[in-house]
Formats: sequence, C-alpha cells, structure tokens
Amino acid sequence: SRYGKLALEGSVAASPAASGALALGPQSPLDLRARFEATALAALAEATLTQVRVDGRLWAELKTSGTLAEPSVTGTLRGEELSVSMPPYGVYLKNGKLVAELRDERLRVTQFSIQAGTGDFTAEGETPLRFADGGARLAWSARNFGVLERPNMRLAVSGEGGATFDGRRLSLTGGVRAERGHLRIDRDRLPRPGEDVVIAGRPRKSAADAVPLPLDLDIRLDLGQNLTIEGEGYEAKLTGQVRCVAGEDGVLRAYGRVRMVNALVYAYGRRLDVDPGELIFDGALDNPALNITAWRRNQAVEAGVQISGNLQSPRVQLVSNPPVPEAERLSWMVLGRAPGEANRADIGLLQAAAGSLLARGESLPLDRRVARAVGLDEVTLRGAGEAEGNVVAFGKRLSDRLYVSYERGLGAVVSNLVKLDYTLDRHWSLRAESGTTSGAGLFYRFSWD
Repeated sequence: SRYGKLALEGSVAASPAASGALALGPQSPLDLRARFEATALAALAEATLTQVRVDGRLWAELKTSGTLAEPSVTGTLRGEELSVSMPPYGVYLKNGKLVAELRDERLRVTQFSIQAGTGDFTAEGETPLRFADGGARLAWSARNFGVLERPNMRLAVSGEGGATFDGRRLSLTGGVRAERGHLRIDRDRLPRPGEDVVIAGRPRKSAADAVPLPLDLDIRLDLGQNLTIEGEGYEAKLTGQVRCVAGEDGVLRAYGRVRMVNALVYAYGRRLDVDPGELIFDGALDNPALNITAWRRNQAVEAGVQISGNLQSPRVQLVSNPPVPEAERLSWMVLGRAPGEANRADIGLLQAAAGSLLARGESLPLDRRVARAVGLDEVTLRGAGEAEGNVVAFGKRLSDRLYVSYERGLGAVVSNLVKLDYTLDRHWSLRAESGTTSGAGLFYRFSWD
C-alpha cells in the first residue's frame, strides 16, 4: 500500500499438443488481465534517486491474449499530477499528464504535457516495444517552457521539433528560441590541471579518443532578445542564431553568429565597452572566429583591446581612436592618460598590463592589489608631484568622466592636495585642486601622428 496496488487475474489454458500434468506448451492460450495503480511515485523513487524528486500518480490496465509463444498485449497507461524536480540544477517540472495506448506491439503516446515556469511542454508519438526494431517517432513543442529556474541560471524557451529512430541512429530536428534567460558563470571552486598535465596511473586522452555522437542532429537555436550573461567581470545581452548539425561522422558542427549587445567587461579596475562583440561559427563548435573589441571611452584618446582570430588561436592587439603609438594606447587604456604623465608606479602597472595581455591573464603589482582591496584605484608613493618632496597618493575613479585623488606630502613640509579631474569630451577636460595650493584649469588636448 505504500507504493501502490497491483491486481492480476486470468488463466493459461492447456495446449492441445501438450501432455503431462500441466499440459502447457507454446500454443497454450492466454487470457490475463492486470491493473497497477501507483498512488505515490515519490515513495517509489526515493529509494533509487538521490538528486531527482519524482511524484504523481500512474494507472495501467493491461490485457494479454494469444499464446505463450506469441503473446499479444494491449492496454492503456495514464498519469496525473506528474512532477520531476532537480533542485541542484534548477529543474522544476509540474502538473504532468500522460495518456498512452499499447496495441499491436506499439506504444502510442496520444497525450503528454508538463509545465515549468509559466509555460508548458507537449509531445506525442509512438515506439515499438522492441526499440531496436526502429520506427519510433516523437513530435514535441514548447511554449515559454522554463528549462532552468535558479537565481543564477534562468532560461525559458519555445519551439517545436521531432525525433525518430530507424533502428540504427537517432535523429533530432527542430528549432528552439530563448524567450528570456539569465546565465551567471561562476569560477570553478577547485583548480583543474592543464591539458599538458599527465596524471600517473591514468590514460591520457586525446582528440582521437573522442566518441562521435550516435545521432543525426539538425537544431536551429535562436537566442532571442532577452538572454543575458554575466561572470568573470563580463556582462552582455546575447542575440543571434546558430544551427547545430551532426551527420554520419558524428562530429558536432555549428553555423551562425552570436552577437553581444550592450556588453561590458571589467578589467584593470575599469569598465570597458565591448563594440563589436561577435562569435562566428562556421564549423567546429568549440572553435568559433572572434571579432571582439573592448573600449575605454570618454577620454581624449579612446583605447581598447581587440581580439580576432579564433578561440583556440586568438590574436590580441591594442587599438585607439585617434590612432596613437602602441605604448601610448596601453597607457590610455590602463591609466586613462598619456604615458608622459605616468610615474614609476604607473610604469610598473603598464608593464604588468602588457604582460597580462601577452599571457592572456591578469597579474597586478602589489600596490594595485592593495588599492583594489580597500576600494581605490590608486595607492602610490612617488618622489615628485604638485606637493614638495615624497608624496603618497590615493585615487578613485567615480565615473567614466570624474577622477578624484588626494596627495599628502611626507617631507619636512607637510602638504595636502585634493584634485578633481573631469573629462568633458575627447579633447576638453577640467581640473580643480584645493589644499596647500589651490587652482582650476581648462585643458584642451590634441593628438596627431
């Protein structure tokens, strides 16, 4: 009674050609009826499933006729209030309904529907009882179906398609559109060894060891207009269309273009605008072509990092508008000013930035890490400045246009100076300073090759 109820009745008649006490043989006629009712699938599944929760009710009525050698099974299968949830993955399916018929050694699903979020998923089709014989087909459709419902992983899709199996290969076709979604990519908590690391006692895997997909695939993915992604200092809305196909060779390929709209990336303590931001697929799914440029805007020289090539062999270079020498581009991107205004600490920061570009990673000097730890952009000690003698300087950029700094002299004469630098456009800027000495100025900058 904990899992459900099972009732059996019927008979197996004696075979005309058999002899003995039971007189049963291959030609013995069958007349069997069975009824199964599972009133609590949760109790039935909890013994075998850990991270998956299943619930609902199932009814099955089956009738067996024919002979022992060639039995014929017919019947119906119904399900109500079906639900499947996987909390670690944000999957919550509910209010499922199932109506299926068993006839002529084929299972026909006449109705299946289940809800997730504010949408639903429906399917119908049929399959032989011996799946390897082929001839299975399934048609499905989704309407605003909530595939993922986690705070950091949300995705709702719509679409339709089908699946068939000919006894040898599975074929999937259709189209899916992202209605809305937000994906946050978190850094792995545990480090992973690089591809060139070999662990003793374990076989080393190579590209030749990859198992091809045993299916034919032709799926069109439409990212829609409401899919956002963030993580690792990156925020963007994704749009575009990609077609994923796999043929006889089992290799998954992709064709299409993914665009990044209103994209921002945070690097060197600054917000950079990504324009353009494109991934172009024309073959291997894991090696798209790159067309990405991250700009530091609203300054006399707008500088940025341009990434081209492909994902496995990217090409990184500095760009600027108007064009300036490469060393000056790096200074404008990292410091927001010309290299002639840099001090020794700034030069160290530029060297670290150049190294990080070459290594495709970020390595900050100690003073930069200290500044970031206390919420500032600059903590430096320099030997010359507006104040006399050695000074310690603290700086913070409040916006793309406004930079505030404080300098305190460490020599025999104690001095203080607060400066505000405000960028009006690419050429004009304002500066106001107050302290031991005070003043204001309007600056015009013009650059040429």
